[in-house]
Amino acid sequence: MDLVSSAAGASEGKILNSRQITRILLQIVVMIAIFAALLWYVGVDSLYKALLNIKIEYLVVAFACYFGINLLFTVRLRRVLSKEGIKTSFGKTLLAQYAGMLTSDVTPGRSGYILTPLYLRDQDVPTSKSLSGILSIQTIEFLAKVAGGIGAVIFLIQVVPATSWQHFQDVTRVNGLVLAGLGIGLMLLGAILLAAITWSKRALKLFNRVASWRFFKRFTGGLVGKLEEFSESSQKNRKAIPEIVLLTIGCWILKGFEWYFLALAIGLTLGLSPVLTWLALFLIHPLVTALAFVPITPAGIGVQEFGIVGIIGLLVTNPALGGTIAAFALLARGLLIVEDLAGVPQIVRSTSSLFPSKKTGETPQTNSALEQPASVN
Repeated sequence: MDLVSSAAGASEGKILNSRQITRILLQIVVMIAIFAALLWYVGVDSLYKALLNIKIEYLVVAFACYFGINLLFTVRLRRVLSKEGIKTSFGKTLLAQYAGMLTSDVTPGRSGYILTPLYLRDQDVPTSKSLSGILSIQTIEFLAKVAGGIGAVIFLIQVVPATSWQHFQDVTRVNGLVLAGLGIGLMLLGAILLAAITWSKRALKLFNRVASWRFFKRFTGGLVGKLEEFSESSQKNRKAIPEIVLLTIGCWILKGFEWYFLALAIGLTLGLSPVLTWLALFLIHPLVTALAFVPITPAGIGVQEFGIVGIIGLLVTNPALGGTIAAFALLARGLLIVEDLAGVPQIVRSTSSLFPSKKTGETPQTNSALEQPASVN
């Protein structure tokens, strides 16, 4: 995970090496190229006109839905931590949640969310416990998205007009579904690995044995041994699985409403397509957001938007509405980033402790809270 490893390096006074800089620059170039292709496909003028006609009242409701999602995320995290006997402040945990989401917004594969334990340090939450809780939550989250993505594919096969499938040679639509399938596959693989590491002692021993090989040590760093702490805590988190599932479903339902009101805000109404309903957006969401986990750009920026245009384009077959769909895709991304900015103060507070002022003459202390999550991946 790029951000995790970079943060760990910074805590030791290191800077990015040339290979890391090259990788970041390459991701930026790919992201720009994807956006350029998207703008060429939908047309800059149609995108501009669509953005000018946004209905603010629906946009505000969409923001409120996303706020509700983060509230449920916070409740979910606190409930998992409570199984370990850890009490946390709702307000501080909400800020840590926003900080984790903001970090994930700018990291490949949304891997930055793994730094959330760092943002919980001010509540004296042991890193091994918070990290195991987050891994348990992400396991259920990934499985839910995989199930939702499969449901979306079945839905599309049933409701997409035959004429749309006849013109399926459209490269945007083909790439949208192919990339979405790749994202679902990555999430399924991630869910299986996380479940094995956090809930199976046998799988953990096997993983430690492989990670101990000389060839893999340079990649696993201090991971070996520390995963046992995570696994021990994760055994207790099993009791929270029913609550995690229910709260995850609640978040998914709210996400459906968020996307529905975003569609209304941008003008994607039922009059444009009889199948573009709340249920359609509810099912399509996990399919296209799977693209955020394709680690070729930070948080799948550009890739996810391209997928949204391609897949919703199967439901709204009017080519003139390409700009409107692209505007919807950009709003879906922008809304998250804008609201997640609430986590900036928490990020500043948490990371400032890693770099104590030299004027005080204090010696920087080892940051176990950072080192442990940095070893994950």
